[in-house]
Amino acid sequence: MKKIITLLLMIISSSVCANTWHSAEIQRIYPLANGDFVISFKSDAPDCTNPNTPKYHYVSSGQGGLSPEGRDKIYSLVLTAATSGKSVSINFDKNDNNCYVNRALINF
Repeated sequence: MKKIITLLLMIISSSVCANTWHSAEIQRIYPLANGDFVISFKSDAPDCTNPNTPKYHYVSSGQGGLSPEGRDKIYSLVLTAATSGKSVSINFDKNDNNCYVNRALINF
């Protein structure tokens, strides 16, 4: 019984939030009035279902466990990547049309 409950919880959590990674150079960073922002890339993430061209990846506090401080750190990271011409890797929720980002990294 315990194994069945564990399996059901795993299925439910995977259907609620399915995170995946995408790496590319940044095309655009679009700040929003509330402090959140949008990233678009030079090459679209195939798993992002956002209808915009190029696809939008939203970085919003309160989404995917992201705090306002985490959002601000990701903003600094993507600005650094964009100005230095480096690719960024983001982790985003592919089950949501907004493709909410909750982690990012840059390799130097």
